[in-house]
Amino acid sequence: MSRDFKLDIIGVGAAKAGTTWTATILDEHPDTCLGHGKELDYFLEDMPLYLQQRLGTTETKMRPKGEKWLKEQFTHSKPGQLKAEFSPRYFGDPGSPRLIHEHNPDAKLLINLRNPVEAAYSFYYHYIAFHPSEVDNFGDAIKIVPEALDYYHYINHIERFAKYFPREQMNIVLMDDIKADNQKVYRDLCEFIGVEAVPLEAVTKRANTAKQIRSTHMRLAFYNLQLFLGKHAATRRMRDLIASNKAIKDMWGRIKQLNIRHEKYEEMSQESREQLVELFREPNERLGEFLDRDLSHWMKIPEHKGVKAS
Repeated sequence: MSRDFKLDIIGVGAAKAGTTWTATILDEHPDTCLGHGKELDYFLEDMPLYLQQRLGTTETKMRPKGEKWLKEQFTHSKPGQLKAEFSPRYFGDPGSPRLIHEHNPDAKLLINLRNPVEAAYSFYYHYIAFHPSEVDNFGDAIKIVPEALDYYHYINHIERFAKYFPREQMNIVLMDDIKADNQKVYRDLCEFIGVEAVPLEAVTKRANTAKQIRSTHMRLAFYNLQLFLGKHAATRRMRDLIASNKAIKDMWGRIKQLNIRHEKYEEMSQESREQLVELFREPNERLGEFLDRDLSHWMKIPEHKGVKAS
């Protein structure tokens, strides 16, 4: 493969902070090409726990997919288009900044951020919608796996990327701004990556809305089937054949969607909110200094008012 093949734009996170909205714009814009699927995870160094479980392995490091594989994800690109990828798992992965820099030190990075209290709550519901959970409420999840919240200490991850990429190569967007004026955020994004801000349906369309599971038994059945298909070479070939067949893949997706209802989550308890506000206070203050922006509204605790994630 030619060493001239480089990605121009790489979205690195954070999850549940408007990444799907941004990726959809990159997919729809005529001057940019998003790789097949939003999350290629090409620059991941550490293997996520869910993937270890799905593959039935104790390995903790990802096996490199290779540049040939990466190029195959852009066979639909047209001459002159900027090639883009967006994988929120890069944000918390220790090795991703280095791997991205080795691939293209001039790459432009897209970073989406959201009030970490709301983002963590939204991610909890997103996770249990697709994976079995030992807990059935957010408050218990905080107590059992508090280290999972490290992902939302945004400034720590931004500082890791800043060791490899200058600030001018990072476009950092808050979900607050997308909600307040999505057209301005879109125009600024286009200016950053160097394309014209042509009208796009994706700019005003809501993406990745709140989901809740209808049947936990069906969810568990899907999860166990994924684990089974990933454990052995023969079943992995079967899984890959299914994934490569668009008709079967679409049917599989529709069946899974039947088990999901799109609606607001239950309100977060006051106790959980207060706990998270204090947990994120120090990194939020450091983030505000880095961005030269007032983020004090992220640290306010309204009296007797829950938080709904979407």
